[in-house]
Amino acid sequence: MDLRDAPATFFDGETALKQDVVLTVRGQDLEISDVDGGLIEAWPLTKLRRVRDTGTRRATVLYLLNDDREARLSLPRIEDVVALKTHARQLDARPSAWPQFRKIALWTGAAVAAVVLMIFVIIPSLSNQLAATIPPAREEAIGKTVLAQIERFWSTDVEGGDWTCETPDGQAALETMTQRMLGSFEIPYDLKVAVVKHDMINAFALPGGHVVIMSGLLDKADAAEEVAGVLAHELGHVANRDPMRLALRAAGSAGILSLVLGDATGGAAIAIMADQLVSASHTRDAEADADVFALERMSEANISPEAFAGFFDKLRAEYGDTPKALALFASHPDLAGRADAARLQMRLDQRFDKVLSATEWQALKGICDGV
Repeated sequence: MDLRDAPATFFDGETALKQDVVLTVRGQDLEISDVDGGLIEAWPLTKLRRVRDTGTRRATVLYLLNDDREARLSLPRIEDVVALKTHARQLDARPSAWPQFRKIALWTGAAVAAVVLMIFVIIPSLSNQLAATIPPAREEAIGKTVLAQIERFWSTDVEGGDWTCETPDGQAALETMTQRMLGSFEIPYDLKVAVVKHDMINAFALPGGHVVIMSGLLDKADAAEEVAGVLAHELGHVANRDPMRLALRAAGSAGILSLVLGDATGGAAIAIMADQLVSASHTRDAEADADVFALERMSEANISPEAFAGFFDKLRAEYGDTPKALALFASHPDLAGRADAARLQMRLDQRFDKVLSATEWQALKGICDGV
């Protein structure tokens, strides 16, 4: 059965226009011509496919396999379809899903690559630049918001939900230690150092001059100088505005992930930001700079770095050189290297001062006893 000058409607897939055409099988092609006989296209019969009938379509719709334009032919007469079927025997062959899967895989890979580029390259770079432009007052407000979020999720084991530890003598000892470690260094906002009730051996800094010491750190320390070294490290992050950079990075990453995963409101941003700051996942350069700052502060205050180094040794002996050893140093857990760096500051003939008196140290150790 031959097919010649069969009426049809042609959609080129590039415009919304439809065109009346006639179809003729010639050799191995289906020729599509306008009503005046001018050839528009020739479709290989081997690539011709029929859209599966849904039961409601009055015309038969044909398309060309792997045609990115998605052009269509609509044939109104069933006898023309029957005639075409004798030439295009693969008309009802099921097309391979691989081209579609390949296209989806390519687009998915490109989307994932874009998200990774945003989170690990663009957002950190922008965060570093933006942190330097945020006014101190605005940074303090951000720090208060993040601190409230941290307290909400981390103080569940404390009766009444208030996990801040305060006793007159303990607070006075903490302020004395802070002033000794800060020395003559000036910070552009009011420094706020607090101890909270939590078993984690950790301390962290937040935007706007907030520094939090967890009671687990005090419980583990045998000397005030051990805590002083950790506090000086966190003061280094404050001085370098590392928490603000990390907060911006975490919020930006959370915003991107929220959009990708469907949380268009970005409600998880503050929670993720808080978790990142508690984990103190600063870059290795930021951690190294904070170490340098801590040792400089201890040197100016004439405080021995040996206790600071000994604290690293103690943690390494108990936990090993793993990120679990101390959440504070999660981004680079080489405790032995840090202890060695601290000991390099020692001089055999040097006499050091105590950062706190024995009475002050005991008051600080017991600051959470009533919580």
